[in-house]
Amino acid sequence: MSSSKKLSKSRGFTVVELVVGITIGSVLFLAFMVAMTNYFVLITKNNAAIDMAANSQNLLRATVEALRVGDGVRQTNTIADANAPSGGWNTSNTSFVIVIATPALNSARNYIIDPGTGSPFMNELVYYKSDTSLMERRLANSGASGNLLVTSCPASSSSSSCPPDKVLADYVQSMTFTLYDQDNNLTADPTLARLIKIDLSLQRTVFGSAVSLNNSIQVTLRNRF
Repeated sequence: MSSSKKLSKSRGFTVVELVVGITIGSVLFLAFMVAMTNYFVLITKNNAAIDMAANSQNLLRATVEALRVGDGVRQTNTIADANAPSGGWNTSNTSFVIVIATPALNSARNYIIDPGTGSPFMNELVYYKSDTSLMERRLANSGASGNLLVTSCPASSSSSSCPPDKVLADYVQSMTFTLYDQDNNLTADPTLARLIKIDLSLQRTVFGSAVSLNNSIQVTLRNRF
């Protein structure tokens, strides 16, 4: 009987042992959860930075291409836009607006030539900032028969005949254009610009922290129609 009683007493855990075991387990589990949370936050921030880097590169490449094949930058839009702000679109860094003249193309991707001038008809692309998005308003030259481009509208007033403006990039803090003339001097006159420096700044908030990205590029204007 005495050996049986001793064996019975050796089975199980005491209350103190259970409390200590549960406490240690809770601390280890909490440390594991903190490590996993920090890892998830870090991965999410890294992915956000990678996405912004890719978006900024795509935006800058598209902008450079539009400027290189086009007829440069215009101070104001010359094609009527019923949805333009009061006073029309005006190229301005403070308003984050630029007006780019680009040749009208037909379905075969050929220039549509104005018989009166012998030069291509020009469409206009307006880049403008709306909240944290950079948008593109497309203004088609109505005189260009077979024009592939279709004039766009704000999403709130878009229709089948007037598609919504294109979102070029999200999380845009600023996109500024510095203009240089043929002598590489700063100029405020878009018609004199021969080189343009584009500075793009993106920023988004991830888990309460700001993730920022700055990118820039220069483009030399090649065409003057």
